[in-house]
Formats: sequence, structure tokens, C-alpha cells
Amino acid sequence: MTPKIAVVHHSRRGTMRALAEAAAEGARAYGAQVRLVRVSDDKAVAAWPEPEAAPEDVLWADGLVLATPTYFGNPSSPFKRFLESTSPLWSQGLLADRIVTGMTSSTCLHGGREATLLALFQTVYHWGAWVLGSDPFSAECRATGGNPYGLSVSAVRDGTVGEADLAAAWAAGHRLAVTTARVRRADRADDTAGRARVTVVHCAEDETVRMLAQECAAGARELGAEVRLRRLAGPAAAREAGLPGPAGGAPPAAVVTPDDVAWADSLLFGARVRSGSMAASMLGFLQSLEPEDGPGPLAGKPASGFTCTPRPHAGSESALLALNNVLHHGGAVVVPPGYTDPAVFAAGGNPYGTSHSRSAGALPTPQALAAARHQGRRMALAGDRLRREPVSAGATSDTPLEKEVI
Repeated sequence: MTPKIAVVHHSRRGTMRALAEAAAEGARAYGAQVRLVRVSDDKAVAAWPEPEAAPEDVLWADGLVLATPTYFGNPSSPFKRFLESTSPLWSQGLLADRIVTGMTSSTCLHGGREATLLALFQTVYHWGAWVLGSDPFSAECRATGGNPYGLSVSAVRDGTVGEADLAAAWAAGHRLAVTTARVRRADRADDTAGRARVTVVHCAEDETVRMLAQECAAGARELGAEVRLRRLAGPAAAREAGLPGPAGGAPPAAVVTPDDVAWADSLLFGARVRSGSMAASMLGFLQSLEPEDGPGPLAGKPASGFTCTPRPHAGSESALLALNNVLHHGGAVVVPPGYTDPAVFAAGGNPYGTSHSRSAGALPTPQALAAARHQGRRMALAGDRLRREPVSAGATSDTPLEKEVI
């Protein structure tokens, strides 16, 4: 299936337009059908010839390159207005499961480029779209500063863009097309590939987190996934009779190893929130997976998280967003729950991952458990789709599959 890629840019002096054009060429080189469109701005130094972007372009696309300059650590106001114009489509659940990557520029090296990309992705998580950061291990990413969240470059007033920046934008568009083709090919009715492998990792000393982990695993198994439920090393919570799962001193889940991560097609990570972030034990484990050179066991795999907090606004959102940042550094594809199922709304509407507040009860509510089960199903589906190898556009069923690392 030929992937459809929309490259949406806002450019005043030409920097973002040049990067967008390069990304569009990279997608076309793979064989994608591409729309290059601009966000309207009467302050642009030139009248760019591309059509004006509309919500319909997002609806049309399988994958999107979102290219915005940095303003005070955020996407530009015209670009934000464009994103907000997609609200009617979002409210109908029509924007889920697109693949999105981002690009930005600023005049200062540390003028908010990372913050802009992360802010951009928060909207995308609400859509329920999948976020494809940069390939942090590629030569193109490292040549432009090594930003794992997306492409970020220096902007100059005449709009000049360096060759390394253009090469990185081309690679970003090509990689997006490859990834989108892999996902969309899995939608074919005649696809008969086997089931996905899902690893669910949790901090077992917390009974709430353990129960959410079990529900994530159960949801993945509902779609036929092979599941490994694993815990971090350390003490396990006492299991009381009458609660889901083994009771009466039954042995806890096996301790996770890097091999469990390498084995999986997709991954879920759960821990309690401490000071607005995931518990240190979970962060330490994830950081141990990031290699110094070359792709690690997270690279190219869909991943997501779940958590619990003592109160509703004690980090239930910020901890999951911070977890996503860590996952990008490992080269993972972040697949949030988004607003793709009524279970998400019923559990409080957290689009970044399942969360439970203990102010609603010491153990997860039925709504939180249902949301975790939904998240497990979603990760099984993502793992099944992303492990497929794409076929270049125009290829026949006899054409060898194109081998590319995403």
C-alpha cells in the first residue's frame, strides 16, 4: 500500500520551508504520495507556492511531518492555530493511529528546540497518533546535534539551510514513509503474519501498579499476543486473597532482563509517580538500555506507559510525558492511548497513558483497569503492525521486502 504523507510547514524566512521540501523529497524517494502544504501567515517574507494547509490534509494522511519554528519554546502561534483547527476531527476519533514526526528551528542553539518538539507532540498524543522521533543513532541525527525528539536546526535570517540539515530532513521524510508503509501494509486483509510479542514491565512493590500491569497483559492477550509480564528487581507487594492474580504468597512475576526487552515487538512500562516522574527504579532500568553506540533493544518498537499517583494532579500526566522522553532516547515509537476508546474517557481522559489516583481508592477502579486493558490491546496491535517489513510503493507481491531500520 502506497503511504500518504502530508508535510505541513510554517515558514517566515524560508528555513522551515527548505526542511519541509527536503522531507517531502525523502518521502517521495520511497514511493509515498506526498502533499506539501503551508500554514498561512501574512508575515512571511515570501508567498510560498504550496496550497494552504487544512484539517482535511491531516485526515487524508497516513503519516505527517509537522514543521514549525520555535517561539519561546513552543510551536509558532499560526501553527498552533492550525493544530487547533483539527479539533472537530479529533473529537470524532478520526485522527488516531497516524504516524507523526516533527521538525523545528531557532536562532539560538538552546533556544527551546527540544521544548517545541515536545509541546508539539502533546497535541499529537491527544489525537492518538504515534510519535516517531529522530533515529538517535543515525549519522544524520548526530550531524545536526543529536536531538532524539525530532529534527532541530539553526535558523538564519536569510533562510539559508546547511547541507547536513537538508540531509537530515530528507532522512526524516524517508524514514516516516518507511514506517508508515510498514503500519499500513499490516491493514491488508491478506496479511497472515503471526502474533505480536509484548513485554509488560512494572514495579512490583506497588499493588496498584501490579494490577494495572496484569490488565495491560490481559488486553494484549485478547488480541492473540504472546506476553511476558515482568517486574523490576526489588521487593514485591503482598498479594491479598480476593484480588486479581495469584494470592497467598504465590511467587511474583519474573525479574525483567534486557533480553525481555529485546524479545518484544512492543513494550509497556508501569511505576508509581515520585516527584512528577516515574519511580527511580524504572528510570534506572530504562536508562540502562540506552547504548552508547548503535540501536538498542527499544529502537523502532512501539512503547507506552502507565502509572499511579496519590492525588489526581500529583504527576499523572507529567510523569508519563517524561517517560515518553526517555523512550525517544532509546529510539522507540511512542504509542499513547489517545482518545481512541470510551475507556480512556471513563478513566479520567489521560491521553498519555493509563493512570490511577489513590484518592479514588487504594486499588485501581474498574474504569482504570478497563483503560489499562485497552492500552494493552493497543500495544499488541502496534507491535504486530510495526514488526512488519514494508514493500516499496509500486512493488508486487513477488518483490523482496525492503529491509530498513526505523
